[in-house]
Amino acid sequence: MDGHSSSGPLTVLLLAALTCSALGQSKPLYFSVGDSLVLTPPKHGTAISGVVWTHNSNLVVEWVNKDLEFFRSFKGRSSLDESTAQLTVNDTKQSDGGEYRVEINNVQQSQVYTVIVIKKVPKPSVVVRTLTCSPKSSNCTLTCQGDPAGTEPVTYSWRKVDPDDPDDPAQWGPEQQSMDHLIDDEKTRGVKQFLCRMKNPVSEEDSDHLDNPMYQEDRGSFSPGGLAAGLFFLILAGVLAGLGVWKREAIKKKFSACSETVSSEVVRSSDLAEREPSVHEPLNENPNQGEDLPQKQLTSS
Repeated sequence: MDGHSSSGPLTVLLLAALTCSALGQSKPLYFSVGDSLVLTPPKHGTAISGVVWTHNSNLVVEWVNKDLEFFRSFKGRSSLDESTAQLTVNDTKQSDGGEYRVEINNVQQSQVYTVIVIKKVPKPSVVVRTLTCSPKSSNCTLTCQGDPAGTEPVTYSWRKVDPDDPDDPAQWGPEQQSMDHLIDDEKTRGVKQFLCRMKNPVSEEDSDHLDNPMYQEDRGSFSPGGLAAGLFFLILAGVLAGLGVWKREAIKKKFSACSETVSSEVVRSSDLAEREPSVHEPLNENPNQGEDLPQKQLTSS
């Protein structure tokens, strides 16, 4: 019983300490090398008359009795807002990372500022890792290449570029820890270009486009542009075919009318030829009229 009673208060104290520690911790605050590091405490209920900031338990700045003094590497590149206790460190270095605490009016604040200073990511490039990569290959591995030293934590994401809508942001895939991307299915083979993105909490950079070395056009599907072009040429072919038929029928009608006219003229000429006398026939149709003239002349004599 005594053992149980003695452990009870100790357990409560441990839980209270852990709770206070958890409440004092904050999510890491990321800053970029060369930028300004700004730490702002919560609003204080009373007028501020003294401020002390520490970095990894070492003094950063002390403002007591209206005397302001900066220490160590923070001299010459830091400032303090005495009305809010806000600390600003310019030209931030990676060595400025660590735990910052603030004391206001001789009271240590519970908030702990965990600062991480990292570099901005470089512009990556897409590199083909597979030695032989072609439309006949079974798979191909691409790498989003960029020096990650000092930029962690870094994530990578890939974008499959749709030629019909190259600026569509929805084409970006999910963020991943691996810098590699595998091309191993028919859908991915139909992508014309790839690009990748390196990202960390303070920056992001996109690579240039890389033509897909395994690109194979999907002949079984049509893009909206290809479908429109196909419909246009189909309609055009139909119109031209219709014009050809119409013109052929017009020529046939014209030829038939001309043939009928020629035939009518031939028949009419034949009829006229039968009705008119020949120029070689004598004008007098009576053969005896020429013989009566001498007899009449003899009688009168």
